[in-house]
Amino acid sequence: MSLEHSPARGSFNTPDASLTINEFCQAEKISRSMLYRAWSEGWGPRFYRVGVTRRITHRARLEWQRDRETAAAAAVAGERET
Repeated sequence: MSLEHSPARGSFNTPDASLTINEFCQAEKISRSMLYRAWSEGWGPRFYRVGVTRRITHRARLEWQRDRETAAAAAVAGERET
């Protein structure tokens, strides 16, 4: 396999890279306890397991961000109606 066709080593900047729980929390600036609360309440990001490790894809992170934005907008709209 030539070097130009081999995957970059140590490159986590690709949009399809998955994140560990710690990486996700750092990127979103939330605590681990907030993330586990989100999962327990049903509004956390989708994830998959690699062994015992949970991984969150870039796509799942974007979907979660959109869901949070939608929920925040709905909450603001609800406050305006009262």
